[in-house]
Amino acid sequence: MSRTFRAVPLLAVTGLVLTGCAGTAASPGSASASPEADTAASVHIQVGLEPTSMDVSTTSGAALEMLLIPNVYEGLVDSDGEGGFEPALASEWSMSDDGMVYDFTIRDGVTFHSGEPMTVDDVVWSLERVIADDSTNPDAGLLAGVESVAARGEDGVTIELARPDSEFLEALTSNAGVVLEEGSSVDLANQTNGTGPYTLSQWNKGATASLARFDEYWGEPARNAEAVFHFMSDATTAATALQAGEIDILSTSTAETTPIFEGDENFTVTEGDSRSWMTLGINHAAPPLDDVRVRQALRQAIDKDGLIQVLGGQAIRVGSMAGPADPWYEDLTDIDAYDPEGARALLAEAGAQDLELTLRVSNTYDSRISEYIAAQLTEVGVTVNIEQLEFSTWLEDVFQGKNYELSMVLHVAPALAKNYSNPNYYWNYDDATAQQLAADAKVATSADERNGLLAELARHISEQAASDWLYSPVTKVIARAGVSGFPVDGLANRMPVSGIEIAEQ
Repeated sequence: MSRTFRAVPLLAVTGLVLTGCAGTAASPGSASASPEADTAASVHIQVGLEPTSMDVSTTSGAALEMLLIPNVYEGLVDSDGEGGFEPALASEWSMSDDGMVYDFTIRDGVTFHSGEPMTVDDVVWSLERVIADDSTNPDAGLLAGVESVAARGEDGVTIELARPDSEFLEALTSNAGVVLEEGSSVDLANQTNGTGPYTLSQWNKGATASLARFDEYWGEPARNAEAVFHFMSDATTAATALQAGEIDILSTSTAETTPIFEGDENFTVTEGDSRSWMTLGINHAAPPLDDVRVRQALRQAIDKDGLIQVLGGQAIRVGSMAGPADPWYEDLTDIDAYDPEGARALLAEAGAQDLELTLRVSNTYDSRISEYIAAQLTEVGVTVNIEQLEFSTWLEDVFQGKNYELSMVLHVAPALAKNYSNPNYYWNYDDATAQQLAADAKVATSADERNGLLAELARHISEQAASDWLYSPVTKVIARAGVSGFPVDGLANRMPVSGIEIAEQ
């Protein structure tokens, strides 16, 4: 016996990728463009980070997912923006009562941007490539529990799991779930060949990436003819570009730039949930950071409320991997309450009074953050040397090479559970209790059970000072008048743009 779903309201659990409603953009199948919309218009959008490659099958990073998924590439299902899932390349699916077998009905009439029709063979090949022993997909681990993928006639695919997995559908919305064309000769590092509402028409490295509407798209066509992403990490530069009419949407407005536009009828200011955390990463394999007392001392030495004030107040405090929007959230900020005297005592107890550490951080982040951290730690006797890196170098040397003591990066939602239970993740955090809680949550049979376990995990890693969570940014999206339909929640790793409309002049 099985149950069939067209949309599954199960709250998502997934790991993080790296990087920074009021309403969300319309999804495929939603209403047509408004009569007053200029469907031939180009929309220009500022974003903070640029991908290092366009190959979703080999490249990690929120910048890549934000740009290409689901704008250019799609999987069998997509996030509905509210913690559930909706059909994408699968028109419907069913799950066995034991949660170990999923049957997907593959949508008819889907065309790759190459012009070739998508078949069940493409779906099977794409997923088998991800779960293969020699897989190069950065999210391959998300589908590690898949036992087999098989075609079921000409319009069906059956996926069998080794065990129930509450994260399985979420995994299918990641890089690991993207469906590619078998046998395609496209250079995916610099070009694209997906099934989404846009194709990548141009990539001016260091400046812009342009997405052109795909006229053969299976779903509702994009409401704009072109979406041009402008890579601008400097907030002042980006704000100036919006004022000058060079861009239509500012996606990373800061506390300094937001007031420029508030009260101006030529612009709209919309607040959203960033679903992200500025995280102070701690390398547990670098003594004495393997001592919980040292890690706890570092957390207690940093006044997060003071940091938020320095940054202009456009953020909230969080005490772990969860925020108020998460169903497993509880206020844990008392665990890392600012206590410099307590921090000094812990360092003395651990024999680390004259500690010297290096903070390696991408130069895409505001230098005031790392400077604030260094100043705060100096107050308790910890000397911090700041080393700024190009983001590509950070990915290679810190994230992949684990060559660091402290680092800082904006991690993004929906959840951190699998990374805090993965001893091979760049934190080198190897904790049996965290691993067991995450494993139990993964096979939970109800949302309530899973959420309770994740709440336990959030508290445990906070008490263990697995990382420090400096703040969660509050998103402020600024758009010029006449622009609507843009997303504002969770923009750090998803920015569907097909619903954005430009009013006719």
